[in-house]
Amino acid sequence: MERPVLNVVERKEAGKNPLKSIRNEGFVPGVIYGHNKENRNVGINKRELDRVLTKYGVGSSVELSVDEGMKPAIIKDIHRHVTKQHVLHIDLQELDYNEKVRVKIPVHLLNKQAVESSVSVVQQQVAELEIQAFPQYLPQSIDVDVSTMKFGEPLKIAELAVYKDENVQVLHDAEEIVALITTASKVEAAAATETEEDKLRKLY
Repeated sequence: MERPVLNVVERKEAGKNPLKSIRNEGFVPGVIYGHNKENRNVGINKRELDRVLTKYGVGSSVELSVDEGMKPAIIKDIHRHVTKQHVLHIDLQELDYNEKVRVKIPVHLLNKQAVESSVSVVQQQVAELEIQAFPQYLPQSIDVDVSTMKFGEPLKIAELAVYKDENVQVLHDAEEIVALITTASKVEAAAATETEEDKLRKLY
C-alpha cells in the first residue's frame, strides 16, 4: 500500500522563540514519538505537509524520511490555528514493522445518494473503527459502498471487507451496526433532541 512521504529535519531547540523561527523558515514544528523510542522534535516543510493533509488526516499512515532512512508512522494529532486553520504543530507516532499497533481508522460511506430519497436517509452509526495490525497492513481509511443497502437491513461490522481481512483485527463486535437506512423525519427529530440536550448542558 502506497503511503505519502514526509521529509523531516530534526530540530534541537524547543521553546517559544525557536518555534517562531522555524515557522518563519517555512517549516511546521512537530514531534515524533513511539514505543521504546525517544521523543524527537522535528520540522516539516509547510507546503509539503499541506499537500499531504489535503488527502490524509489523523489516523493516516505515512513514511517519514529521516537521517537514518525511512520509518513508518501514523499522524496522531494536528494542531491548527483556531481561526486561520493553518497547521501549527503535528504529532507523529513512529511505528515498528515487526510490532502490531492499535489505531482508529475513519469509516467513509460511499454512494449514499443511490439509496437516499426525500423520505429516507443513510444514518451512520460508526464513524471510525478501532483495529490492530502490523504497520504495512494499516488501511488509510475504510470505504464502504452502501448503494445496495435496503430498508430494514442494517450494515454490520461483520459485512465489511476489513473485518474479513486476515491481516487486520477489528476490535468491535461483529454484530455492531455501521449504518442503516431510516426515515428523514427520525433523523431530524434526533438532531432536534440532541440540540435541546446541548442547551441544557450549557445551563447547568
